[in-house]
Amino acid sequence: MLEKLTIVVTCTDRKSLVVPEQRMLRSLPNSVSKASVWTQRIESADTVTLLRNLYQGDAWAQLPRLEDASRAIGFEPTTYVASAGLGLRPVSTPGPAYGATFTPNSPDSVPGSAIQQRAWWDHLNRWNGSGGNLPDGIPTLFVLSRRYSDVLAPLVAKTAVASPVLVIGGSEAIAPSLRLPADAKLRSALGGTLGALNMRTAVAWMERLTSTVIDSTRHRELWHNWATRASRHERHERIPLADHEVLEAVRRIRTQEPTVSKTRALRSLRENGYACEQKRFGQLFEAFEEEHRGTRVD
Repeated sequence: MLEKLTIVVTCTDRKSLVVPEQRMLRSLPNSVSKASVWTQRIESADTVTLLRNLYQGDAWAQLPRLEDASRAIGFEPTTYVASAGLGLRPVSTPGPAYGATFTPNSPDSVPGSAIQQRAWWDHLNRWNGSGGNLPDGIPTLFVLSRRYSDVLAPLVAKTAVASPVLVIGGSEAIAPSLRLPADAKLRSALGGTLGALNMRTAVAWMERLTSTVIDSTRHRELWHNWATRASRHERHERIPLADHEVLEAVRRIRTQEPTVSKTRALRSLRENGYACEQKRFGQLFEAFEEEHRGTRVD
């Protein structure tokens, strides 16, 4: 009989459905009922898809690999997504496209510190009926970015009381005994982009397990030995672009993702090997948006 495993991963800003303006966090009024207005807008969505199919990008593309690796070692995985727009939800449930994140410096960031963002997280989980809880007594693997780890730290600690827990990535808000930090020096060995480093680290960890014990002193020793051999310092020699080249890149990105945020667009530019200082990119992106406001980009 297969051993049950709970996997919790973070949502992504790239979606397979177009995000309408009313389901972008930036469009919400500043009021005490902000969270209630948000959930009402989510409930009124007329187009939904399974959450497994909603999210996109290099990091999300690693989820099937992670699940397959867990099955190969003898687990039966159930995967949840930690979503700043929907709360804690199984990826087998449906949901609409939305724009919301706990990561700072996005137009759709949940406002406040991580501690303040937990109030938003708790509201979503009361609304969706999950209570923000995971099954007790089942090994649980969290794959979290730093900010999502800060927000979900109470859930990690609560889960660890009754279940074996390991957090891949995460932040210092997680007890060191429960955490395996991702290491950028392993990007070359793991492949992909730095944005997918946590997920690729989780896949590599799972592929190296020899039993359904998700964490052990022996496995950490083996991982350390491999990581020491595989570590590489990388220099990112990005190609600088003139203003008109940056604007053309923004046009291409906007054509592929009409609701792309400024932060995501700059990340995409850099992931493709091009250089642009953040302030300058922001000014050019906003100029492009102003020029094409209300028109279709193609």
